[in-house]
Amino acid sequence: MRFTNKLYAQHLGWMFKKKWEVQRKRVPTGAESELANHGIKVKDIMEVANPKTQRQRVEFECLVPSKQAESESHPNWHQQLCHLYGNGNVLLEGISQAQVLIKTVEIKELPKNVRDAIEKSQLPSYIDRSVYNATMSSHVLDAEQMKLPKVKIPERPAFRLPRDYGISHQRKNRLLINRLLAECEKLAGHSLTSRRRLLDLVNFKVTLPKDNLLLQFDVTAEKFITAARPIEPIKGKYDDDLPDLYPMKCTISMPKKHVYTTETFYPLSNRISCTHPHTVVTHFDKDFVGNVYETGVTTTQFHSRTLLKAFAVAATRAKQLYSGSALEKLPKPIVVQSIQTDGRVFHFGVFQLNTLSLEEKNVEKNYWFHESNMDLFTECGYRMGRPYLEGFNKDVFRVINAFYHTA
Repeated sequence: MRFTNKLYAQHLGWMFKKKWEVQRKRVPTGAESELANHGIKVKDIMEVANPKTQRQRVEFECLVPSKQAESESHPNWHQQLCHLYGNGNVLLEGISQAQVLIKTVEIKELPKNVRDAIEKSQLPSYIDRSVYNATMSSHVLDAEQMKLPKVKIPERPAFRLPRDYGISHQRKNRLLINRLLAECEKLAGHSLTSRRRLLDLVNFKVTLPKDNLLLQFDVTAEKFITAARPIEPIKGKYDDDLPDLYPMKCTISMPKKHVYTTETFYPLSNRISCTHPHTVVTHFDKDFVGNVYETGVTTTQFHSRTLLKAFAVAATRAKQLYSGSALEKLPKPIVVQSIQTDGRVFHFGVFQLNTLSLEEKNVEKNYWFHESNMDLFTECGYRMGRPYLEGFNKDVFRVINAFYHTA
């Protein structure tokens, strides 16, 4: 290659950098003293290029008060421990523990009036197709795309599967229940729907003594149906011995706290219409509800959650209506229907509150009518890019419809 003028050219920027590397180390002689004679102060270049600034600390008052430590200085501190039952925990022994806890007799079938309503129900021919479409729309055809919870393999706990996107569990349940209740309202007509009210995300809170213990139920109902008139008490007398949990206590797996409040909260005032509790619908999410020992929720624990949600609703209503000695044996029992679902499995039950006195000496007991779980479908999802639904069970909607029509 022949050398040209371009190849002989020097890079001026590079030459300037190299020159500066040498010249910047030179110390000026006599200039600093001469400048000092003229009253000019010589500063380091870094003090001019990057001056040090002192920032003044300003204290702001936080809009959200800081969480106070749970000690004896806390205004809500109580010497007596309180056993709490909330939305995220379950009873270790399930139904048997719940029976002892709230003094309830278990009857493994629904009340006769509900069973008769299910058997005699004659629904239009199109209703099964509507419920089928509602199930598909809730589980597959909705447009929401959320990052779903992590899927873990018990045999390989360190293995991470790719994250899936789809419809969130909460949205599936909410859409499904809303659409099924909408079908019930279509069948009921205006004469019945005008005596019903539907509320979303309703809180209930009640504190009750049991022997030398203190129990508090603070739960949330994802859907709460109220009626203009209360459900009639169930006819018949039921009595049975409560299960023996020895050597365990009835409060096992219930967290204990010294800091709590004892007020009772029922979401509706007694001065307005349609305040009587009718049906409480609860959603079950295995990623949120679980044992304190990080084990899966069993069937009996699943059933006990349905029972305790109904009990909390009935107890808060009884506290609102009655007081004092009337709570030992209510003047009129309070009946609440309860439904729990995870979007596929449904559990139905009817609870009758006869007494709020949970003392062992009290002979009066409450009633809990329920049956085994019912599956709305076997499998639902996508196969070869097409949505599918297998094992559809049309009897689930017939029970929901009978619950809605119960008076």
